[in-house]
Amino acid sequence: MLPANRLKTALSKAKRIAVHGPWSRVVAFRHLLGAPPGLDGPPQPLWGGASQTRGARFTPEGGFDAVYLAWDSITALAEVQAIAFLSGGPLQARTPPWVMMNVDGMVNGVLDLTDADTRTTLGTNEQEISGSWQTAQLPPTQLLAQVAFDSGMIVGIKYPSAKNTGGGVNLVVFPDRLSRSSTDYLEVYDPHGNLPQRIGA
Repeated sequence: MLPANRLKTALSKAKRIAVHGPWSRVVAFRHLLGAPPGLDGPPQPLWGGASQTRGARFTPEGGFDAVYLAWDSITALAEVQAIAFLSGGPLQARTPPWVMMNVDGMVNGVLDLTDADTRTTLGTNEQEISGSWQTAQLPPTQLLAQVAFDSGMIVGIKYPSAKNTGGGVNLVVFPDRLSRSSTDYLEVYDPHGNLPQRIGA
């Protein structure tokens, strides 16, 4: 990954794309029994504050809100370790209850790390993007996300799944940047109204 002072320039040159749902999101059931910590009201299945409390692949600890999505339900389950992939195929893990939801939406200004040209522009590679991030003081992915968020130009990052290496793809969206376009939004598909939430336009 390029150093921070060069990343800002590189990001201004990197191609940005528009993506649309539906995507999949998996949230622990216990987090949907009420409002997020410190907030009032109903549950918020698109709350982006959880990842910054402990850090995540593209979220520095104490940083910005980020909503993590997957392009398919299998990848979403793998990302939360509800299933694991072994040589014989997926294995169901013994875990607490999870809630799976579909998320509709449109997001412009997405940095596509599944694109080889974009990775070259940023001086990174697939290993750096999908490798272990927990042991580094400032993982390259968090550095990239921080510079991207601070630029104001990037609304989300599309990236290959580290848990479903057979073609899984994820998307992290920065809710505070959804207002860049009047068409950008995320919305839980919930025709019964049990977990309704929409953010953005």
